Amino acid sequence: MADMTRPERERRLPVALLVVACCVFLAAAGAILAAPLGHFGFQDETLPKAPQEKHGVPGAALLRTFRLAVPAGARQAAYLVVPGDGSADSGQDLYLRFRTTPAGLERFLAALDKATGDLAAGNAVLDQDDIDSVGLPWRIGTEGHLAGLYADLPEQGDMAGSALLTVDESEAAAPLVYVHVTV
Repeated sequence: MADMTRPERERRLPVALLVVACCVFLAAAGAILAAPLGHFGFQDETLPKAPQEKHGVPGAALLRTFRLAVPAGARQAAYLVVPGDGSADSGQDLYLRFRTTPAGLERFLAALDKATGDLAAGNAVLDQDDIDSVGLPWRIGTEGHLAGLYADLPEQGDMAGSALLTVDESEAAAPLVYVHVTV
């Protein structure tokens, strides 16, 4: 009986090798076919993060880029930079919020070639819809205490810019300034 099992094993060995080779071939073919499918969204790719609000006054280089002069002693400051889409006519946006003193507000407006008398009462030039459109958690106060203005920024090279400004004057000793600058 020992002689009968030996030839049977010899016949099974080529069949087993053939089955293993077919499985390897099918696995390789499946991998080759499945690899391009990964480029069509089947991979878990994380989306780029949306810009996040930063707390504090922007750095000097960023303030120069947006041609702003935040007054010394500004507090409760926060900002968000929204980069352009890369096209030639697409600029960057800076959303800035800070609390200051009446003298600090005067200095800030003077850097924009404006004065406190240029603020139009009841005119929230930068409105809540603009703030909400970039996902900022800021809430602009009540209509009765708002004043605003539009300012053209001085040209820097061949780049012009503009600023939308709303001031919440509900606390006269500490106005809250909201700015949206595009360069």
